[in-house]
Amino acid sequence: MVSLLIHINFFVFLACFAIALTRNSNFNTIIVGLTYLAPLVPYGLNFENMERFLLVSYFNLIFGLIEIVVFVKTVKPEDTPLDKEHLKQLFGHTLPIVVALLGLSFLGRSTEFPVTAVELVVILTLFVLGSVMRIIAIYQIGAAAFKFDIIFREKQKLKTDQLYGLMRHPSYTAMMIVVVSFATITHSLFFGVLGVLSAWIGFQYRIYHEERGLSEQYGEKYDVFRSSTGMWIPYFK
Repeated sequence: MVSLLIHINFFVFLACFAIALTRNSNFNTIIVGLTYLAPLVPYGLNFENMERFLLVSYFNLIFGLIEIVVFVKTVKPEDTPLDKEHLKQLFGHTLPIVVALLGLSFLGRSTEFPVTAVELVVILTLFVLGSVMRIIAIYQIGAAAFKFDIIFREKQKLKTDQLYGLMRHPSYTAMMIVVVSFATITHSLFFGVLGVLSAWIGFQYRIYHEERGLSEQYGEKYDVFRSSTGMWIPYFK
């Protein structure tokens, strides 16, 4: 039964990925799709690892579909030029996050420890919280402002209310919570922390360059917002 579910997850995601590429075939969507497709490949399942394998399978299916829908709807052709700046972002921002997601997924699905009830509650709580928060944060900022690459569009406005009134980067916080849920599946403190650190480095690289651009774009207005709002979590004076 578990094997059947894992095969179904793989083919469902593969079909959705193929459809997404017919709607918006761009380099970023391809990277995102392959990142979540690889851990869905139904290979290496055994009786000892089937619980964690199934968790990894469903998490990559669900979160992968969320990300694909987001990028199909938000990425514009002019957002993804394969120039020097784009390549710098790929290596500085994208690569550490992709390494974290793939590494934690493959380690998690090969781990042969039974999932305890407490562990399952923690894993599911983190994943649901992060996924829902990611959707809300992207919805609140809108398609005009959300993008894979660090670029600014003419219609983009500075978002300073709702979740963005509590923290400057709620969509990144949300994804880091999801990464922590992936790390928890591995049942390894060392590799879990290593994976989370890799993703954090990728996001910190993006935040550094993104906030420099926002400061240049909006000037004192953004500087005031930055000084009064937390980066990852709410900041209370």
